[in-house]
Amino acid sequence: MCSTRHAYANRMTDNLRNEYVRLHNFRRGLLAKGQIPQKGDIYLPKAANMWKISYDCGLEQGAIVHASQCTTTGSEQSSRPGVGENFKVVPAARFPTFEDAAKKTVTEWWKPIRAVDYFGSNVNFLPIYDQQQISSFTRMAWATTNKVGCSIVKCTTDNVYVGVCRYSPMGNIVNSNIYQIGDPCTVRPTQPTQATRCDPTEGLWY
Repeated sequence: MCSTRHAYANRMTDNLRNEYVRLHNFRRGLLAKGQIPQKGDIYLPKAANMWKISYDCGLEQGAIVHASQCTTTGSEQSSRPGVGENFKVVPAARFPTFEDAAKKTVTEWWKPIRAVDYFGSNVNFLPIYDQQQISSFTRMAWATTNKVGCSIVKCTTDNVYVGVCRYSPMGNIVNSNIYQIGDPCTVRPTQPTQATRCDPTEGLWY
């Protein structure tokens, strides 16, 4: 799928790329269908305009470059204009394979929604969310984001995995809606391009 020439790129197999896409779209589909609970089992409203995410090798390249630095923080926004990023470090001792570590990072990025009750009839991304843990969830859930590229690197000096996923177009636009509330497949996305079809079983446009 991707021909990324980088020291750590051999860890990014097509199976792993497909798994990253599956893990994202499974959750986005549940959200579109109103099946994602917040704190207190209050469910988020359905999404009418949720894109089905596809894989992007250019985003992967940037994710590999940053993850392979074995840093403990995400990259500066200025280094990736128009691109969002989720970042996570997980202990290697608990996850025997790259696939296990990759799944854990995605799970951790999505999990903060269970600890908040911010969203009801309104799914607006407020300024205070930007520096909170919920921002990793909203980045994954942003309706008009339709590309993802990821990397998982094992840093042997610290015995950890560093996981990075990058997103385009970037979400988490302050004072914008995460998605348009409504029944799945009822509002055709026109950004970043116009969607042509929607899968009613998934609730996702493509």
